Amino acid sequence: MQQYDIATKVLMESCRDEIIRHLLELPVRESVLLEPLPQETASLKRSDFPVMMTDKKGQKSLVIIEVQTEWKRSIPLNLIDYRTRYLLKHDVKATSAVILLRPSGAATDFYEDEEFRFRFRLIRIYDLEARHFIEGGPVCMLPFVPLMKGGAEALDQAEAIIYGSERSRPEKADMLTTMAILSGLISRDMPAKLVARRKDIMIESAAYEMIKREGIEEGVHESIKKMLDVKFPNMDADIRRKIQQIDDPDRLNSLIEVIILASNPEEVIREVERE
Repeated sequence: MQQYDIATKVLMESCRDEIIRHLLELPVRESVLLEPLPQETASLKRSDFPVMMTDKKGQKSLVIIEVQTEWKRSIPLNLIDYRTRYLLKHDVKATSAVILLRPSGAATDFYEDEEFRFRFRLIRIYDLEARHFIEGGPVCMLPFVPLMKGGAEALDQAEAIIYGSERSRPEKADMLTTMAILSGLISRDMPAKLVARRKDIMIESAAYEMIKREGIEEGVHESIKKMLDVKFPNMDADIRRKIQQIDDPDRLNSLIEVIILASNPEEVIREVERE
């Protein structure tokens, strides 16, 4: 799931203020991404996005944003950790938020134990209406459309709006590439279709390397087929059929590595037939 979190972070680099304004509903005039704090112990992790925000009145405040694909019980505690460490350095008001990409019945906007209660903002992307952002913007929110309610139906329109917008070409590249990667959470076919239409601009995004790694550009199975045709053209047809039946991304990625390194077809066969 790391590629989805990273893709969202790429989008945050281009659209941080708009996301803060429309998801957290904060009156941001401008914001600055803070430098990560020193890692004092192995257990400390840096926040995804520690931001110093300036509002329309010129007041500064701290905004801690965590982007998560899946809900984990540790998320609130990590958020408390980030918030506390940054507040020790910056004596300002703070807002803490988690942007959650996939549905979870366990997700909650507070943490509580016998001594402590902590409340934060939980932005459930999957509960937002795609049509609302298609009709009212901003453009920066459209890469999230595939994950929203009605997102699959609104995807083509969202793509066209981004591509035809007046945003800079690098920003549009990041938005379209992020949309393609995030759409992989709901469909296997959607990312490949987006790439086929907009590869000309997506390749200018740093996130495009993740598309190539994930095999979205041609499809993982198609990539494996081409690799076998070149390296082991006489591979048994039954083994090829078994490969087509594999749908676990981790197994497929492992298989790609084996094919690259294999000196004979038997090594590939053992990988395909392992339990």
